[in-house]
Amino acid sequence: MKTGIIGARGAGKSTVFHALTGLAPIPGAAEGKNRARPGQIKVADPRLDFLEATYGSKKKVPVELTVLDFAPNPKEQKEGAALDVSLIPLIRDLDALLVVVPQFAGMNRELAATIESIEGELVFADFDQAERRMERIRKDRSASDFEKAALEKVIKWLEEGKPLRLLELTPQELQTFSSFGFLSRKPALAVVNCEMEAAAADITDAERTAIRARGLDVFRLAAAFEAELWELDEAGQCEMLKEAGLDAPARDRLISALYKHLGLITFYTAGEPEAHGWSLRRGDTALDAAAEIHSDIARGFIRAEVVSFEDFAALKSDAKVKEAGKLRLEGKDYVMRDGDIIHIRFKV
Repeated sequence: MKTGIIGARGAGKSTVFHALTGLAPIPGAAEGKNRARPGQIKVADPRLDFLEATYGSKKKVPVELTVLDFAPNPKEQKEGAALDVSLIPLIRDLDALLVVVPQFAGMNRELAATIESIEGELVFADFDQAERRMERIRKDRSASDFEKAALEKVIKWLEEGKPLRLLELTPQELQTFSSFGFLSRKPALAVVNCEMEAAAADITDAERTAIRARGLDVFRLAAAFEAELWELDEAGQCEMLKEAGLDAPARDRLISALYKHLGLITFYTAGEPEAHGWSLRRGDTALDAAAEIHSDIARGFIRAEVVSFEDFAALKSDAKVKEAGKLRLEGKDYVMRDGDIIHIRFKV
């Protein structure tokens, strides 16, 4: 899962990146693809820890979130602009966006208005892309009538200033647009970068209504405070978080927020060589899970052996799981559940 941090100049985007990953921001300005700096957040997962200990796994591989920070390019983003539009080619392949809204001393922005401004830039970029594609289709006699109709539907929606994540598209339309990387269709979290005193506060009902009307959700953090946590050991971090009234660092809370917003679940493969956590969209099948592990496994899929984490945790061994009749044989259409431990039989 890969997400990128966007927002206005001075919003504290690089401080948010530091707070989430522990990595310092890119020094100075940069251009092109060199502007992106990735940082990884490993998902804290007690269930995976249990599987590692129970199987005596030699290796543990947790789910990871990749967060991209982008070095500033003052030539491209003017002071006061909602978004650096030169980033648009760099964020098209992301799974989600973190839209930073500053609410700290000297840089306090109204949440709904800031999101509306940034979303407006994303909507305009999508409209421009769709229009340019439509111009090419009109000149191409062999172009698909279906794509033309789908583009007309998208363009009409974007003309009204509405993000594409709110537009209902058919599976065939989604397939048609799979390579477009529409920005306003991407899931997004509004990340409020605030003072420490406001980190645990809630947004107003009016703000919540305005944000959710655009298909977004809100995540709050005091980036400067969270960045300081990386200077402490685990005990020091726990004490500092407790004093601040927070139950976990922002990096862990962000993962939970993204999982909820994106509709993700975690499934596992486990054994003596490796205990591995994998993320999957809720509603995906055993075949989708196989493809997440390896394309060859999906291609040669025969069947899946599945046990729920709860059943395995109660019985603590594969042999006892089988004896109790808790191991299920499922086909490729089985809908995966959060916590499923899966072993896939395949032949290529």
